Amino acid sequence: MKKPSVKNKFDYIVIGAGSAGVRFCRLMSSKGKSVCIIEKSRVGGTCVIRGCVPKKLYVYASNFSDQMYDAESFGWKIPGRATHNWSKLVQSKNKEIKRLNEIYIRNLSKVGVTIIQEEASFHSKNSIVLKQSGRILQAKKIIITTGSTPVIPNIPGKELAISSDQFFEMKQLPKNISIVGSGYIAVEFAFLLANLNYKVSLIIRKKTILNEFDTDIGKKILESAIRKKIKIYDERTVHALSKKNKSIIIHTNKSTVVSQLVIFATGRTPSIHSLDLEKASVQLTKSHSIKVNALSQTTNKNIFALGDVTNRKNLTPVAIREAVYLVDYLTTGRKKTLNYNRIASAIFTQPEVGHIGLGEQDLQNKKIKYKVLQTEFRPMKYSFSKKINPVFIKVLYQPQTENIFGIIYIGEGAAEIIQSLALAFAKKVTLQDLRNTVPVHPTSSEELITLV
Repeated sequence: MKKPSVKNKFDYIVIGAGSAGVRFCRLMSSKGKSVCIIEKSRVGGTCVIRGCVPKKLYVYASNFSDQMYDAESFGWKIPGRATHNWSKLVQSKNKEIKRLNEIYIRNLSKVGVTIIQEEASFHSKNSIVLKQSGRILQAKKIIITTGSTPVIPNIPGKELAISSDQFFEMKQLPKNISIVGSGYIAVEFAFLLANLNYKVSLIIRKKTILNEFDTDIGKKILESAIRKKIKIYDERTVHALSKKNKSIIIHTNKSTVVSQLVIFATGRTPSIHSLDLEKASVQLTKSHSIKVNALSQTTNKNIFALGDVTNRKNLTPVAIREAVYLVDYLTTGRKKTLNYNRIASAIFTQPEVGHIGLGEQDLQNKKIKYKVLQTEFRPMKYSFSKKINPVFIKVLYQPQTENIFGIIYIGEGAAEIIQSLALAFAKKVTLQDLRNTVPVHPTSSEELITLV
């Protein structure tokens, strides 16, 4: 980490060195502004250190078991039973995260950003106090990009469980693992661990999963989870955890579940509890995120917030784009805003989920009339296999104009497919646009074209 400068006044101070904070600093410093970034942990933030990057590396590792199984139906003979070395995977992941962390630091230093590794909180409306050294830093404008942190419910025995963040630091795993939660983090963990031959239980509060998405997404992925032999304990609320010998007893409203490791993936909350925001007159929303306007400006006109702390659309590329737009606004006055309803996202389960636009619940809540086109089929890849792994495609559109409100694609490569569709979506794609497209054959994604 670069040695802190003795300078105490800056044009901009950024609290939090995640994706949004790093991008803001690099862009603003390259424009000749004096910029300081403060980070209490490692540079890179949730995504790089304990989120999407290590998760995707683990997903890649887990996918090989499916690939080996599929290969046999095409004539490959794979002798013996394949085994996986979790410790080696963790070592490789840590090496890659260290490499990325060093790149972030190097890129910040290259453009003259002052990097300070300490915890910070507000001292006044335009100043920050460093909690370890006691130094007070001032800036014309302050940017909050401190991200989010996992939520573990306050129940007896909670210290026996780990959070989704802590999962990425586990150097060894027992064979019997329970995951509490129904969101995308919980479900992704369940699939990757099941594919690595761990015995996985998923404990959910309702009968459904992925409830923040279109219901068909949760329904199809739940079916796939059951096929993967992930044990589903539905309609369960966890009341307490207790220890018995080497096992953890999970006490729920229905019965107990015995496990060797319990992971809580029950949501994340903005990481703002130690910032002393009241000293800066920064107000929160009812959901305890930082209140901002469309330009990412807080209730203090000289303080801005980006990324997960605002709880708008908690995706790394969104936070980065918010940072880009904010730099543009602060340096040119141009007011660019994001349409959060037209941003693509993916869930890295097996199969993957790609989604862009509005789902049925969104349209119903907005009282918008819509129609649905959908299909489900067995892809050619499994022609020789007994595996049931269908592709599901769903298109929601406006009946009169045929403007497309949303697209769901569940199947292999869904994340890459939905990324390509995002280009068309930015131009308000219609059913006629799909009809005018000549598909690539034979592919699974061509069904999106032939569907209309």
